[in-house]
Amino acid sequence: MEKLTKFEVARILGARSLQISEGAYALVDVKDSALKIAFKELEEKKAPLKPIRRRKIEG
Repeated sequence: MEKLTKFEVARILGARSLQISEGAYALVDVKDSALKIAFKELEEKKAPLKPIRRRKIEG
């Protein structure tokens, strides 16, 4: 998989931390804030979210 841009990382962390704060199960064992849990999931490549990349349209 290609490296994520800082905008994709921010989008994934925001969406996943919102899910965790509203009661979704964390996929890692970290007892901390929702944002830190989401970051740890992303580091370990366990985050259930992935960015949607659209091809550039020339014309």
